[in-house]
Amino acid sequence: MNLEERTNQLFVELMTNPQITSKELCQKFELTRGQLNYALQKINSSLEEEKLTPIKRTKNGHFIISSEVFSYVKGGEPAKNDLSSGYVFSSDERVDLIQLRLLSKDEYLSLNHFIDELEVSRNTVLRDLKEVDQRIEPYSLKLVYSRKDGYYIQGDEWDKRKLLSDLLITVGQNYHGIDLISKYANIEPNAIETMKKRVELVEQDLDVQFTDEWLKILPLLLILLIRRAQKGRLISYSFKINEAELSDTKEYLAADRVIWDVERLTENERVYLTMVLLTANLSRANILSATEISNMKAALEAVIEKFSKIVGIQLKNKEVLLNRLLVHMRPAYYRIKYHLNLQTKYFQENTDKDLSSLFYLVKKASGPLTDFFKEPLPDAELFMISLFIGSHMVGTSDIVSEDNRIKAIIVCPNGVSIATMLEHSLRKLLPEVNFVAVISAREFYKNTYDADYVFSPVPLKTDKQVFVVNSFLTAEEKKQLRQKFLRTTYAGQTNKVTPENILEVIEKHTTIKDEGALYEDVLALFNPKESVILSTKKNGLTDMLTEKNIMMIENITDWHRVLDMLAAPLKETHIITPNYVEAVKQEMAVLPDYVVLRNKIALPHTVAEAGALGVGITLAVVKKGIVTKSGQRIHTIIFLASNNKEEHIDLILEIMDLAGSTAVDQLEEATDKPKMLEIIRKFSDTRWRH
Repeated sequence: MNLEERTNQLFVELMTNPQITSKELCQKFELTRGQLNYALQKINSSLEEEKLTPIKRTKNGHFIISSEVFSYVKGGEPAKNDLSSGYVFSSDERVDLIQLRLLSKDEYLSLNHFIDELEVSRNTVLRDLKEVDQRIEPYSLKLVYSRKDGYYIQGDEWDKRKLLSDLLITVGQNYHGIDLISKYANIEPNAIETMKKRVELVEQDLDVQFTDEWLKILPLLLILLIRRAQKGRLISYSFKINEAELSDTKEYLAADRVIWDVERLTENERVYLTMVLLTANLSRANILSATEISNMKAALEAVIEKFSKIVGIQLKNKEVLLNRLLVHMRPAYYRIKYHLNLQTKYFQENTDKDLSSLFYLVKKASGPLTDFFKEPLPDAELFMISLFIGSHMVGTSDIVSEDNRIKAIIVCPNGVSIATMLEHSLRKLLPEVNFVAVISAREFYKNTYDADYVFSPVPLKTDKQVFVVNSFLTAEEKKQLRQKFLRTTYAGQTNKVTPENILEVIEKHTTIKDEGALYEDVLALFNPKESVILSTKKNGLTDMLTEKNIMMIENITDWHRVLDMLAAPLKETHIITPNYVEAVKQEMAVLPDYVVLRNKIALPHTVAEAGALGVGITLAVVKKGIVTKSGQRIHTIIFLASNNKEEHIDLILEIMDLAGSTAVDQLEEATDKPKMLEIIRKFSDTRWRH
């Protein structure tokens, strides 16, 4: 099939996500309805050339794709195309390529260069150059033009290299991205292959495995960094590294595999390239053998214990969590210690309220790591740690026995951190699935895994059913994935009957008057209203708070008297034993700061073994406030007891959201219980809608 690049992207999207609607497809690729129609015509023309059934579209915007097309595609990998075959770049692609061209330039670049290379008008290039200037501003860089030097990027070399690294990652994710980089950065294919072999030798020396995506980008990045250094474009930043701390490490020596024949390279540049290797995203690695690693392990253990204390649960299989965190912290150690920047895209784009709340709890528990590094950890690094902890909590859930669950694996080319984030989302979304492994694409093709299904951000060639998903799932994508999964498995049955199969059979035996309407009706049969496994509703604040267990306390300021008042309704309903409140009092002689969420709500609680017989909460607004150990005055107190880890965590996350909302201020200003309940109900309704 000879499809142009943009049309090919649409075709691959339809192959990997056939349930997507026309509207969603237009939004994702920024297309008008007419442009989508034109692309669909081109796709169908190519299919007909291959004697395949064209793709049809229903009145409601769904696509009907024949199973023979899926069989033909075999995983949906894009065909090799010639980049010079008339493909028209989007605005974003042109802006990225202009930046890449400027950062890899070895000649004078004028307006005409960009016009000729991108094959667009003068006005289009001028608009793109304005966009370039805006895009590079956050990097503290500026686009400049002079008659002597043409167009160039002005700013600190460190910032230029940060931009270059981000650009390669962005462009590399496009179809034929590596070919685009090679062409517009003027890198010979032979040079790329040579550098790739050197990087693979580094993998062997260090016993590490770079992620699939990073292995594609790293050779190109190293070539361009070395090129800049040889042309005198040097970083002024001093690493201030104790030579005994780094230069005698196997990582430092392994850098010789990459730069042994490079001339005119300063010691500082050598250290920089070593740092690039050390901080590359890894999918697995042997742990550092230096004394520092045992200290970091102790700090991580302390963080896990502190987190457990804050949330009031004992995490299962803590050794497994600790080992996963240690693999992640190997490159993170160098990033943090030498102030190198982690990609913040996923942290900044996170829209999952539970992850945001979990991040806050991990940040409260991160003191031991702060002491180890002698400085607070960047939020992006803490966010990654919270992903591991959150994924571990979901992964050790007892909701469904592993023996009764469908087996699946997650294949992720983006590294262990991003894989953990995807695993966290999928475990929550599909509790009926036992995710038995998280692996790279290379590992997937090398080994055989006992699994029914595969989840991956990229198409794979395999006989197994593959669900292609984004690493960071939006709420709508989660909904679509769950519906697609239920239709495919039909409530756990692994037959291969699909709406498309049924339509093909019907077409053989009868004439269909309205194919679109029939498809919609058949589709509805494969879309259960709810899953049996998810039918058990977890109680939230509105379910558990009534006028009997909320209170307004006017004059009492004694911490233990307030605890007694809050515990009374739970003792009366046999949710706790008297021992539970006594255990809380003994553990919290004064109100500790570690149970104060977002400086607004105190959440006294302890482990279930102290005497929690069920799940319950009570809420009090103390008008005069309770003073914490550090001297902070807190007015809203929620007493929590739970013998159910799942409901316990969900309640804490909801209370965390409440603490970060304006509803808590409204609660403290309320004058009666009905008003307090109304405020909580409105907060909860808004939270679950979003």
